[in-house]
Amino acid sequence: MSTSMHLSRLRKWVLASPPIEFALSRLRDLLVGALRQGPVPQHIAFVMDGNRRFARTHGIETVEGHNLGFEALARVS
Repeated sequence: MSTSMHLSRLRKWVLASPPIEFALSRLRDLLVGALRQGPVPQHIAFVMDGNRRFARTHGIETVEGHNLGFEALARVS
């Protein structure tokens, strides 16, 4: 199994841990509360910047860096 697969599995395991899930839930609640304080934007944009740099830094293929970036975006949206 490649290093990137190990990192991906480790990342999923960490994000699924109860303390992290709790923290992410609280962060979402905080952000939603902040959005409710003012006008809601008509649209938002995500700039997918840094995937190649992330891949290079972690010694994985550029395509895998883009895949991991996509997975991260999918978790947010």
